[in-house]
Amino acid sequence: MAKKYFLSLFIGMVAFLWIMSQAFAQTPVAQMQKRIDDLEKQVNELKLMLQEQQKARAAEKARVDKVEQKVEQSEKTKVASSSGAGTVSSIISEFKFKPYGFIKLDSSYDDSKIYPSSGNFSLYVPSELSSDKDRTSHNDNNFSMTGRQTQVGLYILAPETYAWVAKGRIEIDFYGDGTQHENKADPLLRQAYVELTRGKFGIIAGQTNDLISPLTPSTLNYTVGWAAGNIGYRRPQLRFTYTHPINEKNKLIGAFAIARTTGTINEDYDIDSKTDGEDVGYPTMQARLAYATKKLFCTGKESIFGISGHYGKEEIDFGAIDPTRHQKRLKSWSLNGDIEVPLTTRLSFKGEGFVGENLDDYFGGILQGVNGMTKTVAGSLVPSDPEHYTSIIKSRGGWAQLTYQYNKWKYNTGAGIDDPRNKQLSTGMRARNTFYFGNFYYNLIPPVNLCLEYSHWETDYINKHDGKNNRIQTSVIYSW
Repeated sequence: MAKKYFLSLFIGMVAFLWIMSQAFAQTPVAQMQKRIDDLEKQVNELKLMLQEQQKARAAEKARVDKVEQKVEQSEKTKVASSSGAGTVSSIISEFKFKPYGFIKLDSSYDDSKIYPSSGNFSLYVPSELSSDKDRTSHNDNNFSMTGRQTQVGLYILAPETYAWVAKGRIEIDFYGDGTQHENKADPLLRQAYVELTRGKFGIIAGQTNDLISPLTPSTLNYTVGWAAGNIGYRRPQLRFTYTHPINEKNKLIGAFAIARTTGTINEDYDIDSKTDGEDVGYPTMQARLAYATKKLFCTGKESIFGISGHYGKEEIDFGAIDPTRHQKRLKSWSLNGDIEVPLTTRLSFKGEGFVGENLDDYFGGILQGVNGMTKTVAGSLVPSDPEHYTSIIKSRGGWAQLTYQYNKWKYNTGAGIDDPRNKQLSTGMRARNTFYFGNFYYNLIPPVNLCLEYSHWETDYINKHDGKNNRIQTSVIYSW
């Protein structure tokens, strides 16, 4: 019995010790697991806090960088303003420069004498027969070859960080000395202006095309129908434009320009070394209103209908000749219409019409604005003294053109007429000038076009034989 008792006691103690050891062994493991869970939770919370701090720092850095950029831009602008026009701007690298232009070789054949006589381009045809016995101008053919119409231009785009979008433009060709010195041509300034736009408003300050009659026929001839139905040239001006959207497909465009009264010929009748347009003391006004729509003919392209006009004066000052004589002011005005319509995706039409007085500075009236033959004796006009230069010449005319584009081929055909009022003209003056033309452009490779044009010219005169000319012109044009 004693052995059984001690054996049972021993087994019980062993079991008790084993159970206690297991109980004490499990307590530290549970505590450690809990501690690990707590630490992981704290680490996750720290990660979230760190991420939020990083986001806040990034936002703060972006704000600081933006402020610093504005300060730096302001400093650069101040430096550029204080440095003057003769110093290179410190922000020049932020401007974008976009060159453009073309190299053009023209070769032409005329079967009669034309004006100007060089043959590089045609304005009108001189009277071929001054009398029945005089045939010096009859069928006096001419061949010409020139590269003067080559043009070089540059757009200068300002950084788009200002309230107004600004750009400048400079463009020249090489008819600066007219037709003199064929292989030593001088540059001619065509475009030189700054353009500012902000939303619907636009401003142009500098030399550019006239606001009136803005279209030109697509001729190879350099003078694009001047003196034969197409009026308008280039001159210094300040122009304001407002575009009013009616809806997604329609808009109205209104523009007004203050322009210098100057041109290319007949500028100083009184020979006082001042052009008559400048001598009047105020500029010429030009205006245009146009309606543009994409609803016609379902081509997706804009059709444009415009009406424009100008009004100005020229002053003939006789004080330089005789102090007892007075001044005379001669008005110059025009009313013009223009249209440009895409009839189909390949066929388009455009044209212009005009009526006005004293238009020689705008290449109207066949370059005739004032007639100095003003006295009437026995029903005929006879020469008058300079004081009576009061007969301004009224003229009307226009031009029209169809264009067809097919793959690499582009075809143009059209006609123009300039018709001064005959009763305001004297013997020998040009009474009507018409031309008809047809040409094609073949796009050999993207920058190169090969072109051929035929045109027929007729110029009528008062009490003189008319002039007729057939002209064939070829051109090779490399554009960029």
